Amino acid sequence: MALTLKHQTAAEFAAKFWRQVRRSYVDGDKLEFCRLVWWVWTKIQAGDLTSDQVRLSFNAAYGRSLNTTQWNAFVTSTLVPAKDRYLAVLNQSDL
Repeated sequence: MALTLKHQTAAEFAAKFWRQVRRSYVDGDKLEFCRLVWWVWTKIQAGDLTSDQVRLSFNAAYGRSLNTTQWNAFVTSTLVPAKDRYLAVLNQSDL
């Protein structure tokens, strides 16, 4: 099910989302950074967002122009490890 936005456009939501990702990273809030990465990952896995939509919104927010190959490398080297760290934290809370 796609995201249903009532009070903002998809572009506004994406800009706010990436601003929050950047803020958590700069502030050193690793848990929040990883949680946000995990959230967007779950939206891609659920089919609410496509990887291309996320890539394009990332490019717009960060002033980048990553192509699909560069994006996939970034996802593999940065986003997947962050998502995995967040899942590890969640799993430890079950102990």
